Amino acid sequence: MPGFAVIDFETTGLFAGGHDRVIEVAVAHVSADGQIEGQWETLINPGRDLGRQDIHRVRAADIMHAPTFVEVAPQLVALLDGRVVVAHNAAFDLRFLLAELARAGYPVTEPVISLCTMQLARDFLPGTGRSLADCCAAYDIDLTGAHRASVDTYATARLLSNYIAADPTLWADVLDRAAAYRWPTLPLSERPWYARSEFATEQTASAFLARISVRLPEISGPAEHQDYLALLDRCLLDRQLSAHEAQALV
Repeated sequence: MPGFAVIDFETTGLFAGGHDRVIEVAVAHVSADGQIEGQWETLINPGRDLGRQDIHRVRAADIMHAPTFVEVAPQLVALLDGRVVVAHNAAFDLRFLLAELARAGYPVTEPVISLCTMQLARDFLPGTGRSLADCCAAYDIDLTGAHRASVDTYATARLLSNYIAADPTLWADVLDRAAAYRWPTLPLSERPWYARSEFATEQTASAFLARISVRLPEISGPAEHQDYLALLDRCLLDRQLSAHEAQALV
């Protein structure tokens, strides 16, 4: 049946088309009427250092036995196939998805059928901040353990469910287009997905930007303005700005 595939990536940094890589991915299936149907997650060995470990809390020991992106790509594409791809700040996650698939030898040439819960908040949560924490707080959705892909994905899936419940009539066209969309055909991999240990140290949302500002501001301009603020939010998680982060903002 048609539906939605909510995704979230944890990454080594901000540059999808450059030196940064995905280190964790989670997917949640949401039905056309907003029911959460299943969830999958895996760590990914990026073949390089892990970047900002103080943010995502993934350790070298965690990814030692994890599959590479090439090895998880077949199941990931199968989980997305026929569904609308949804993410909070979808521009960020889609850049990494398409960059990793291209590196794996499976470039996606047609625009992915997708929705962004951050952008949709303009319509469903006017006057509320746009960060995932802000949107979840508006619906009393728990976000304990943020910046773990499975936590952020499940919270985004619940956020989408609330949007669908608020107006069930809006989604038929995008669901139909996603059902007709064709992803590249990938050879099957026997490598199982490898979830993060439940005992790994988690980082909570309260440790980050909430200490600096109450919420991302309301923006009435183009979607790109909201994307920029979301990037700024990521860059300021540790209240420091690296050279790479500064270049991304430029």
